[in-house]
Amino acid sequence: MSKSSIATKITLCILLVIIADGLFYKQPIGWTAGLYAGLLLLVLVLLNRQLLQINASKLIAFCTATLIIALIESPQRLTIGLIMVGIMTLLILQKRKNVGCALLWLKDIAGFLTQGFGQWYKDFCKIKRISKKGRTVNKIQFSYAIIPVSLTLVFGFLFAEANPIIAQALDGINWELPIRLLSLWRWLFWFMTGVVVWALLRPRFSLSTTLTPSTGINLDRWLNQQTLVLSLVLFNSLFALQNVLDIVFLWSGETLPDGLNYAEYAHAGAYPLFVTSVVTAVYVLLTFNEHQPHYQTATAKKLVFLWLGQNIFLLLSAINRLLHYIEVYSLTYLRIIALICMALTAVGMALIFARIYSNRSNGWLINSNALVIAATLYASCFINMDSMIADYNVRHALEMTGEGTGVDLPYLRGLGSESLPALRWFQTNAKYSPSQTIQAGVLITELENELSSSTENWRAWTWRKQRQLTIKSTPTQAVPIGNSGWQY
Repeated sequence: MSKSSIATKITLCILLVIIADGLFYKQPIGWTAGLYAGLLLLVLVLLNRQLLQINASKLIAFCTATLIIALIESPQRLTIGLIMVGIMTLLILQKRKNVGCALLWLKDIAGFLTQGFGQWYKDFCKIKRISKKGRTVNKIQFSYAIIPVSLTLVFGFLFAEANPIIAQALDGINWELPIRLLSLWRWLFWFMTGVVVWALLRPRFSLSTTLTPSTGINLDRWLNQQTLVLSLVLFNSLFALQNVLDIVFLWSGETLPDGLNYAEYAHAGAYPLFVTSVVTAVYVLLTFNEHQPHYQTATAKKLVFLWLGQNIFLLLSAINRLLHYIEVYSLTYLRIIALICMALTAVGMALIFARIYSNRSNGWLINSNALVIAATLYASCFINMDSMIADYNVRHALEMTGEGTGVDLPYLRGLGSESLPALRWFQTNAKYSPSQTIQAGVLITELENELSSSTENWRAWTWRKQRQLTIKSTPTQAVPIGNSGWQY
């Protein structure tokens, strides 16, 4: 640990903490989140040119930079989280020099979080030991200053009491800033920011050891070739019954039994079917991994392929059920997450099929699923979910179609200014509830005022808010959303 290197990093850490204080402490989050993330990435790259030495690092840096642009467009917690993961991955790749497997990467991330954020204390102890002698001298010199400084303050107070000119000058001083700087919460903010920045500037953590090959779980006590085949026959029969019922009532539109509507049918089955597929995946991975070759007869493989295919269809039915439910009861964040999870599980089932068919390892399967999940999260950062939800809900509301449920204005209020285009369209086109259009007009006024006031602080500005203000100031563009059904 050279003195010049550590001094440079201490200086950079202090500067980054000061910048964070000016941008974020008791301030609204806007484009400044992207600015600070970009500054962090730039400092790390300039401080260590080997950070982008391999192709994988260059790809991660490019993806992180595009996420920073998305953060300037509109800050989201998911985007901030992925940027932090991207930066940590760059620091891990600098040490490991190769991509490795997803499980090793997760262990490295955990190691960074548990060891890296305690690096400040380790370095503090080292510096303390090195400068112990000099610090003793400083203590003695500091004691020499106590009496002069104390008497200076006393004399200053007395002169202020005795001289109105000095008193008036002291009254003109703004003492608010020093008081704010002494705030406990501000010191805590500085400390936490400093800990994070120092962990990135001094990434001293141990890489995880290579994963030892697992011998798998011994299932011979509960299964053999015959019982595995029998279980797959039973599972396929049960799944076939469920899928036939879905084909008849869900996909073909056959009349449901008395007392049951499509929304109830859809809602009752969506989440249990999702759990069923997860249980299926665990069972297949335990019995058809590379450590259980004695179970994998030709008959068993055919049956497990059929079962996986039925599971994929089951998940598609679960997605269809949830879409039916959304048509009646509107779209929400949780329902979007459920749809994404079901789609990812279906892709996972297809990857399990590919793993067994091509005789690949569970490591290949884990890496493939990790890439699919990472790509999904990355793409989600560039989708305006708030606007999408608001647009869908107003277009399928009772006030627009005459069926289903009425528009949930409080929920749209919670989405913020992103729902303004949808609310303007609703106010103009809703035909079944004049009272709701009046309430929508009140809500539009509130959101427009909030949008205008939020941009008065330069830190809260975002590219998306600027576009909304531009649309507001252009009446010809303000009313219609379009006929696509989605608004981005």
